[in-house]
Amino acid sequence: MAAYLVGNIEIQDEYTIEEYRRRALPLVEKFGGKPLVIDATPVYFEGNWIPRNMILLEFPNMAAIRGLLTSEEYAPLAIMRQASTHSDLVAFSEQ
Repeated sequence: MAAYLVGNIEIQDEYTIEEYRRRALPLVEKFGGKPLVIDATPVYFEGNWIPRNMILLEFPNMAAIRGLLTSEEYAPLAIMRQASTHSDLVAFSEQ
């Protein structure tokens, strides 16, 4: 079953996040993921959150998302992302 990772990213350091993207997207692909949508101007309709820069990634399953986010290869990139953004990440899968 396909699984999806949604990121709501408030960028604080554009230079660092560009380097993060350059390094992270190939790693996403290594774990079977592919970007479906990257949108810097999402449209807000209702709710309690403020969407910023949104990303939607598709993976073959939830194990692939967990594999990416817990991998030794991703660990320094996670630190880079966390230092240069305020990020919300949510994963969900088809039932």
